Amino acid sequence: MTNQPESFESVVIGDGVFVKGTFTVPAKAVVNGVIEGDLTAEEVLVGPTGKITGRVSAKVLDVRGELHNNIISEKSLIIRSTGKIAGKVQYVEIEIEKGGEVQGTLNQTAPGAPVGLEAPSQTIVTN
Repeated sequence: MTNQPESFESVVIGDGVFVKGTFTVPAKAVVNGVIEGDLTAEEVLVGPTGKITGRVSAKVLDVRGELHNNIISEKSLIIRSTGKIAGKVQYVEIEIEKGGEVQGTLNQTAPGAPVGLEAPSQTIVTN
């Protein structure tokens, strides 16, 4: 069973669910469905069937599904073996498991640096 106070500030988008809009989640967002729009949370877990198209911003991002467009991780970005990200990515720490895919522009920032995607970047494509 989950910690009850955290569950009040969290959201789960289940497999087969489609939502569109701008979402701000105080704690954890678990996405196994599809989001079209922007998501801001303390922690985001994109499950193997999850897909987000839009701006995603979180301290911790754990990707097993797909992320597209602008991705901002203020602490750590983990791309699992089934994960795929494409777009402009800002991160402090990154981990890519074997099989994980990244396409787009990567920008590593220092911890506590201002959040944004305007800084110099490096283009990396892996398959």
